[in-house]
Amino acid sequence: MTKYIVHDDPAIITDKQRIAMADLAPFGFPGLQEQIWLGRREDGLFVMQCVPFRIYGLNLFDIVRLDEDDMLVEVVSKGGHRTLRALLEAGLEPQVFEAITGEIAARAANEGFVVEWSGDRHAAINIPGDRDSASLEAFMNAEEEAGRLFWEWSDSQPFQGPQR
Repeated sequence: MTKYIVHDDPAIITDKQRIAMADLAPFGFPGLQEQIWLGRREDGLFVMQCVPFRIYGLNLFDIVRLDEDDMLVEVVSKGGHRTLRALLEAGLEPQVFEAITGEIAARAANEGFVVEWSGDRHAAINIPGDRDSASLEAFMNAEEEAGRLFWEWSDSQPFQGPQR
């Protein structure tokens, strides 16, 4: 049975978007697909308009190709952005949880970074290539060292298309 990860509040919303899917099996999540929001281009390719939660090697504004089943199959070119992802530990005390999520939101807002949430514990943060993320990275490192979250860059692994 396939399960789906959806973007309830994508970074970019327009009236001419297309929704497609990305198979997460190549990234260690068999039976899981992530919904992606795309902007149409004249050349038949699409531009990412959401911040990927679990897809590696993909970021906001990357140019992608879909197959005939509307499945993401290729990252054609990079859009110059990176995605920092954080997963908060389960079972944190409510005040600690609120402090961490509030700090992520505040630091992202102060730097002009877009944050999308998958549930209440998983944040995907868009970092434009010309912006400094050192403050956010330092915060993430401290929280990871304290055992309260795990974080990574989405480009820590290359994109892999669906296994057929």
